[in-house]
Order: sequence, then structure tokens, then C-alpha cells
Amino acid sequence: MNELINTSNRLINSVKMDFIRSIYYEIDWSGRLIWIVWQRWVWKTTILLQYLKNLDKNKKLYFSADDIAILNDWLIKTVSNFYINENIKIFAIDEIHKYKNWNQELKNIYDSFPDIRVIFSWSSSIDLIKWKYDLSRRVNLIKMQGFSFREYINKVKWLNLQKISLEQIIKNNEINDIYKIVWDEIIYLFKNYLKSWYYPFTFESEYSEVYFNKIWWIIDKLIYEDIANFYSLDTANLEKFKYIIMFFAFSSPWELSINSLKNKLSIAYDTTVNYLQILNEIWIIKSIFADWVISKMVRKANKLYLDNSNVIYYFNNSIWKQVEIWTIREIFFVNQVNYKNSLFYSENWDFMSYISWEKYYFEVWWKNKKQTQIKNLKNAFVVKDDFILPVWNQIPLWIFWFLY
Repeated sequence: MNELINTSNRLINSVKMDFIRSIYYEIDWSGRLIWIVWQRWVWKTTILLQYLKNLDKNKKLYFSADDIAILNDWLIKTVSNFYINENIKIFAIDEIHKYKNWNQELKNIYDSFPDIRVIFSWSSSIDLIKWKYDLSRRVNLIKMQGFSFREYINKVKWLNLQKISLEQIIKNNEINDIYKIVWDEIIYLFKNYLKSWYYPFTFESEYSEVYFNKIWWIIDKLIYEDIANFYSLDTANLEKFKYIIMFFAFSSPWELSINSLKNKLSIAYDTTVNYLQILNEIWIIKSIFADWVISKMVRKANKLYLDNSNVIYYFNNSIWKQVEIWTIREIFFVNQVNYKNSLFYSENWDFMSYISWEKYYFEVWWKNKKQTQIKNLKNAFVVKDDFILPVWNQIPLWIFWFLY
């Protein structure tokens, strides 16, 4: 117990408080069971420690579920001992999925100790729906993406730019005010962010090679640890996941053809569908559905994107290949807008989203893009790269990164 307390205090005291991600202020920390989940290295551990550091007068404890002291004992017994002997009532548990029977024991802790609060993190979303169902009456699920463009600017420029809504962007509210603050650097900052600032570990090293090596480490962990631990797949099959990711990194946005992809992978149709679903579950790729899917109530993916542009730049940088900028533009848009807003696509326009039950259409392109495809549509906008300020129904791409 003393060892865990000493480690916890050391980590809590050492965490920096000079920059706190905005999602920190959106979490209802009063919840008895809070689940923070996303890919590795988006500061899940940091946000746990920052929260505990802010609790100066409270008894609290941080530990990782893969600590040998926890793995060799029952989780509920560990919590019970600290509760009874140290009066600790707030627990932050990292990497909870490393503990075999975590979901059952968390339910037991929740039911047996009504004045205990547990905040826990998870670096894999495989079987997330199943576990969420088990804890659905108890848990508050928080999905924590990588850095937004707004957070990046706030960090490197020591600003305090606030989020704006999709409706504010449509109505051109507050965009000019944001622009005035960083007008002389906005395009430069935007392009820099797209290459290597989605994952916060950029702040740890100024060398892009180090950053890209860590991206490869994340992908390897997702495939050879997370997927391998949940599915009975041999090494050769696990390699297929890497090929799929590379396929998306080197391709333009495309309408999904299962047959085309299965032929490239030399695997069965059903296996290809299953592999794509797994990659979607661990948030390496994102699925955008066609608008007509809503009326037919069919959940079939039509368009797939990698989660963020940094992954594309990693793969293209590794072979010195020119990045396809139209792919990058759409990934930016999808990553930001689809985080908290519904997003659909069609052959007639790039994307559609609902705002107050009304449809809004977006065509994502470069600054000289014409409006032929959307000229007869109500509530239609052209989202442009290399474009500074909104004019009529033309919106700069960079502003969508202020949605979170």
C-alpha cells in the first residue's frame, strides 16, 4: 500500500498544469464511474493526474491496472483496503483493460461502495459496446480525441481561444474575431498542425522523425496488442490490418468496394468486412454513411477515412511520396465535424450534416473550387483550403478545427 501511495503522489506532484485540454472542463467529475477512452498518447493519463492534482484536500490515489501489485491481487480488494485503511474515496485507474476481470469488479466496487468515485482510462475500443452495455447504468463514457487545431494554437501561442459550434460557423459568428488574433500565421499554423500536431507527444520532441516513429508504435500496439489480444489471429492475418491502413494512406477518398479491397488483400469478402469493422472500432478509420442509408435504415459504410492526417503524412514521409492534398482536406473535415455532429455523404456533394433537424451541405475543395455541384441546393457551402476569411457561402477549412 505504501509503495502505491508513494508512486501515486510522485506522479500527481510531477504532472504539469500549465496546459489543460479543454475536454477536462466538459467532464462531470462528480460522476461515480467515469470512463475515458481513445487511442494511446492523447493525454488520458495526464488528464487523470491533473484532475487528482486539483483535489488538494481530498484523499485520492492513482495507479495503473498493469501494476504488478494489482495484477497479483483483486482490484476490488485493493480498493477496499485503501478505502478502509487510508480513507481514500477517489481512484484514478489507468489502462484498465490490462486487468482481466475489470468490468465485473468495477460493477462490484460501484455497488458496494456508494461514496467511492472511480475514473478509469482505456486505450483500446475493441468490445467497447459490450463493456459499455455491462456498465451502462453506471458509467459516464468520455471519448477523448487527439489535439484539435484550436488546442494546438492555444498551446504554442499561449492563447485561450474558445470552441465554436457548427451553427456559429454556418452563420459566420466569431470567425473574424478568431482570425484577428492569429491572422498573420493562420495558414502556416494550420499546415504545420496537419502534419504533426494531432498527438500531444509532439511537444516532447521537435524532431519529426521521433514523432513519426511514435505514430508507428501506436499502430503496432493497436494491431499486435489490442487486436491480437481480442481475436485469434496469426501474425500473417495481423499484417493485413497494416496493409489496409497503408492502402488508405496512399489512396484518394473513395467509395468503398469490398471486392476491390479483398482482392488486394487476398482474403475472403466476409473477412475483409470484419477487418474493416475492427479498424473502425479502434478508431484508426472512420466510416461515413450515405444520406439514403437513413431512410433505408441500413448501416453499410460507403466512404472510409483514416482517423487523422498525421498518419497519412507518416506513411508518405516514410517513402518520400507526395501527399494527396484532396485526401488530407476531407480527413480534416471528417475528423473534426464527425466528432460531435452527424455526417453523411452522397455522389452529388461531399458531405451533409443536420443542424436543428435541417440539412446543410458541404463541398470540400481548394480555393478556386467552383460551386457547380451545390448551386441548386439550399444551405450549401464550399469549404476551401488556402482560404483565410469566409465570403458568402465559402468557408475556410481551418475554422472547422475550432469545433472542439
